[in-house]
Amino acid sequence: MSPFHDSLDDGPQSTAPDLDAPWTYATTATRRLGLGESIEQRLLHPHGRQRIPVPFERDDGTVDVCDGYRVRHDGVRGPFLGPHRYVPDLDGDDCAGLALAATVRAAVAGVSFGGAAGGIAVEPSELTRTERVRLTRAYADRIDGVGPNDDVLAPDVGTDRRTMARFASAVSDRVDRPETATVVGKPPALGGLRELAVTGGRSVASVARDILETDHDRPLSEATAAVYGASSVGSAAARRLESRGGTVTAMCSQQAGIAADDGAGLDTDLVPSYLRRPGALAEFDDGTMTGTENVLGHSSDVLLLAANTTAVTAENAAKVEADLVVEGAVGSVTPGGQRALEERGVDVVPAVLATVGRPIAAHLEWVRSVGRDRTSSARVTNEFEYALADAVGDVRERRDRCNLTWREAAYSVGCSRLAAAREVMR
Repeated sequence: MSPFHDSLDDGPQSTAPDLDAPWTYATTATRRLGLGESIEQRLLHPHGRQRIPVPFERDDGTVDVCDGYRVRHDGVRGPFLGPHRYVPDLDGDDCAGLALAATVRAAVAGVSFGGAAGGIAVEPSELTRTERVRLTRAYADRIDGVGPNDDVLAPDVGTDRRTMARFASAVSDRVDRPETATVVGKPPALGGLRELAVTGGRSVASVARDILETDHDRPLSEATAAVYGASSVGSAAARRLESRGGTVTAMCSQQAGIAADDGAGLDTDLVPSYLRRPGALAEFDDGTMTGTENVLGHSSDVLLLAANTTAVTAENAAKVEADLVVEGAVGSVTPGGQRALEERGVDVVPAVLATVGRPIAAHLEWVRSVGRDRTSSARVTNEFEYALADAVGDVRERRDRCNLTWREAAYSVGCSRLAAAREVMR
């Protein structure tokens, strides 16, 4: 590892993602569209909220109680679908913002799902495997309203395919069959799609490539990318960009970053594993260790924001050197940060468009799980790519026709489809 080229001190600590932001964007979209007050109020208020105590036994025999949540925003287009996460500071308002974003994203994707979100306020790294099993089952025993045709859970921050499998098993005696369709992102042995585990990252990379090449006239083979966040989304996106000819020149976790030496590309298979183990960074000799803020300000064609944190605000937006910023997580850019970037001519692609591949893949898995289709892996890949391109094309058409930003256009497309569904249901 080359020596530091500057300090790792980022100043103020990273903050949680701005999950109030989706309400700001949806409010703006509904008012621009001139929707009637009744439809606007439906879109701007969740269908329902649940907050439950989740008691579980620790390995030492003591009992802890965590707060569990599930917020269902809008189900007019189909069953609720949305993330289930384990993070320490989770609360009902966070889940409401995520649920709204999930609703808009599913509408942009054109799939028959509404939006929901939930999880447990817990630090997953402090749980043993058996404690995690008991916690998941305790949540499943107490949460209401889930089922293949009601509310479908998807893995998110702090959860994985095993969490989904345990949840489906725990609710099997009280939901409609097949119980495995109560979740997506489950193990392939239970009917899950192998591709879904990396869908978020692949979606972010594919959307970034489409917009770079179509709207910025920048072939991916000539483009450079910085990836802020070594999460599963960030890692998968980095690998996808590299495999398609792009060059990833900087990448970071929440603790440290690595920049390529002399403009060369990073090895996207190796770098994420080192970033997830900060103690091992001294052994990495194919780049320069740097601070996370320096990755945010790294000179590149595209900046991918894949950390579960607020990355760009009005205060630090001036540091961003990329021409295109792509959100891989809801709340990565605050409204103030968005305005500051727009004033400098930087395009910002919102998470509700960049991660639109998630509900597309979730729908493919769900359809297969409920027995309506037996989709081959090749067909899944083809349908995923076509649906992703269609979603970007729809938002691009609205953006160009109405002279909107990418975020405004994405929320406009999503909210107008939700309003249209409400109209025919009246």
